[in-house]
Amino acid sequence: MDRAVHEVEKKYGSRALLLAIGVGLLFLVLGHKAVCRGLVLGGLFSTINFVLMGQMLQYRLSDNRRRSALKSFLALALRYAVLAIPLILSVRSDRFDLAATVVGIFMVQLVILIEHGARFFFRFRQTLNQRP
Repeated sequence: MDRAVHEVEKKYGSRALLLAIGVGLLFLVLGHKAVCRGLVLGGLFSTINFVLMGQMLQYRLSDNRRRSALKSFLALALRYAVLAIPLILSVRSDRFDLAATVVGIFMVQLVILIEHGARFFFRFRQTLNQRP
């Protein structure tokens, strides 16, 4: 399980960072430096959050139900604290655009939705082309 989780983290984390940096560079070329910084900052912390979620999954599986619930709560609190960092930075600094930071925070989820949506679309399209 550990190897499979690592592969998923690597796959979606790298794609999310690549998307955040790519779209950020586009906004940088257009002259919106704060949007670029916000996207990259949010994308970075989105990836960190995703990796933390995968790494802490194995620690939450325990024999004792109370201990497992406590570990789950602490893991969730840590992840929320990690996601609060870019939000606080973007609220307190003009160097980061708040809306872009929020979009960046959802970068891993966007990548997953885009991938599954594209897979569904191309399978659906392929089945339509195969009908007589």
